[in-house]
Amino acid sequence: MIDARRLGLTSLFALLTAAPVCAVAATSDVPAVPRMELPQARIDGIDTSAWPKVRVLATILDRRGAPAEVKAISRLEVLDGKLRSRPPYIAFVNGAPLEGRKDGKLRPASKAGIGHATVLVVAGHQHEALRRGTLGQRLKESVGIVLKKFGKTDRGQLLWTADRISAWYDLKGRTTELTDIEAEYANCVAARQEARSGLPVSKSGKEKPPPPGTDVCGLRPDLKDVEATLQRTAYAGFFPRPFALGTPFYDHTRYCKPPRESLAGYDQISPENAKVRKAQRDEAELRGEPLPFQTSALDEALRLLIRDGQVSEEKSILFLSDGKDGYLYDFDLCRQTPPPVCAERTGRARETCIRDELSRRAIAAQGDFREKAVHWIGSARAAGIRIFAVGLANLGERWELDRLRLLAERSGGTYREVHSEPEIAGAVGRMASEVFDQVVIEFTHQEPEEAGTSLSLQLKIELDPTIVGGETNLLARAREAAVPEPKTLRQRVTDAVIDATAAAQDLLGYRTYLIVGIIALVVVGLLTLLISFLVLRAIGRGIGRLFRRAKA
Repeated sequence: MIDARRLGLTSLFALLTAAPVCAVAATSDVPAVPRMELPQARIDGIDTSAWPKVRVLATILDRRGAPAEVKAISRLEVLDGKLRSRPPYIAFVNGAPLEGRKDGKLRPASKAGIGHATVLVVAGHQHEALRRGTLGQRLKESVGIVLKKFGKTDRGQLLWTADRISAWYDLKGRTTELTDIEAEYANCVAARQEARSGLPVSKSGKEKPPPPGTDVCGLRPDLKDVEATLQRTAYAGFFPRPFALGTPFYDHTRYCKPPRESLAGYDQISPENAKVRKAQRDEAELRGEPLPFQTSALDEALRLLIRDGQVSEEKSILFLSDGKDGYLYDFDLCRQTPPPVCAERTGRARETCIRDELSRRAIAAQGDFREKAVHWIGSARAAGIRIFAVGLANLGERWELDRLRLLAERSGGTYREVHSEPEIAGAVGRMASEVFDQVVIEFTHQEPEEAGTSLSLQLKIELDPTIVGGETNLLARAREAAVPEPKTLRQRVTDAVIDATAAAQDLLGYRTYLIVGIIALVVVGLLTLLISFLVLRAIGRGIGRLFRRAKA
């Protein structure tokens, strides 16, 4: 086991919260990643699109890290984030707005029509504890806990990460098992083009094809069969790639000695195979084909949500992982077969050399993660994607779990950690509740003309001590949102027409909508011609009468 202090890794959390981001440094004392302070309250988002109506999404966690229900909120005030001395914009006591404000509502997201787009990233590698012990079964069951939270307006996807990354696609011949996303890349590109064109879906494996425009390789509205499929899916592979750090896994120079296990879809890792595979990959690259082992589960999850997620949806990535990336037994392999620089040494000098080499390799991996994390976190925050994680501490090293913690904390999500199997269900359940059961506050700004170009809000919360133990007075950090400019009459009419058109398409279906639209255009065209004919005839008759009078 690698000792984090011996590694001399500065906390990744400290690295990315510092400004500017600094390089990985070696220290003799490694600061621990800050633990989540509980209880806590935070504003997740402010929606001003229907200004002066305002919608605030908030998370309130009790001392156990469990989301507090609306009934546990005895008082909530929405304050000005810049002028705290100003009276609250609106206040609620026991869920009801004060002063008889009919515009004020305080309710859970499930009752406010909030849709969710969620991607689950689950460790599917062949660690001994997952493959043979009961931990693997508990992990699969915890996926079911999340799936039960999905509502009718929610969409999602599952990414099972081992040597290969698999997803729950609706492709022909692949509906009863998870699909290798890289092996089916070409089919998914064709299916996506089909969806964008609005044509009937021909790639679907269902008896009843989904509506035109559906991406069978994207976010799925129905995940009820995933749990049963997951029960039939085996933990396999020794090269998980939630992040795809370092040189490609098939590169034999990456290891102190080529692993004895084969890399799925590549076979044995060896110098001989490397030459043959390199030629094959070069040819594929010239043909413009996608190369396997180049992407990671996190890259694919972000790509799914950025590409397919809708503006109205709450987007999130849920990790159930140990944070491991690369060959599971890489460090054990280096101990058994020391690098050439250590091979000629003996005794204590040999052990010191091996430990230093392992530390160097781990620091390099963390440095690669740091570089990628800057991009991942920036993309997630720009797209409004929050990352949540449950870290399996009984499998991952401290510095591996810190990867998950950093992604969650810096993207606006929450990191939870379990140290024993019985804890998994509770931690995953709390994570799912936090994602799907946000508190929604709605009110109308009483002085919209004075708001200016931005709105800053802060929440002051009192929890019922008989329901929630520990600290009951919470103050959420202020958050700002842009205030849209008033729309002109033309803009309002245009938006209304667009909304009505979109609603008609959803109601009728694309094909029926297209037929009705064509008929409507024909009817409107005929009516226009008829009216034009009648107007022109009336004008002609009027001119004729004028000429007749002039002659008379």
